[in-house]
Parts: sequence; structure tokens; C-alpha cells
Amino acid sequence: MPDHEEPAPPGQPPEADRRRAAARLFRHARREAAVVLLVWAAALAWTVGYCYLRGYRHEPDSWPVRLGLAPAGEPPDLAAILGLPGWVFWGILLPWLVCTAFTFAFCLFGMTDDDLGTEQGNDDGA
Repeated sequence: MPDHEEPAPPGQPPEADRRRAAARLFRHARREAAVVLLVWAAALAWTVGYCYLRGYRHEPDSWPVRLGLAPAGEPPDLAAILGLPGWVFWGILLPWLVCTAFTFAFCLFGMTDDDLGTEQGNDDGA
């Protein structure tokens, strides 16, 4: 095995540059995936938790009532907001709208536009 890199074909970067570009692309993709996963997990926890605590009847001796997280008996907040029960608005609609706004902002400003390299041609002429 030679100790030196072979020269790259004309129009293609050397192997070391390609490796650095691939590593950078992987780091950016991993960071973006982690951000999306964290936002998804937070939205899931908020939606399931809030809807469980505010949208269902809890017995007086249940753990959410004992911890003061949920009211005993009927949920008291049945007032309508935009024609929806309050727990649906705060537990489902609001997180959905926040996640939609986050998606737009993250796609426009948070993601890195990396060069994916040149497209490899097909031998069949397609």
C-alpha cells in the first residue's frame, strides 16, 4: 500500500477532502436529527401529560390528585377556546401550532445546507 495519496481525477477533490466533507455532513445530520428528536419528545410528553391530567376524570385517591397535578372528579376547565374544550386547545392544538412554527423556522434557519457531491451517472443512459 503506498504511503501517499494518489492524485484525484480532474474535477474531483482529493480523498482527504472528501472524507472531511462526509464527516461534516454526518455531524450536521446527526445534530439536526437530535434537535428534531428532542422537540418531538417534548411535544409528546406535553401532549400526553397535559391531556391525561386535564382531560380525564381522576379519583380523589389517585396519584395525580395526591400530587396536586390534577383536580379530583370532573375536569373543571371545560370552557371553550376557539370552540374546543380548554384541555384540547392547550394540550393538542397549541403544541401542534408550536411544532409547525418550529419546523418552518428550523428548516429555514437551523439546518445546514451541505454539498452532497456530484451525482453519479447511470450506465444505461437513463
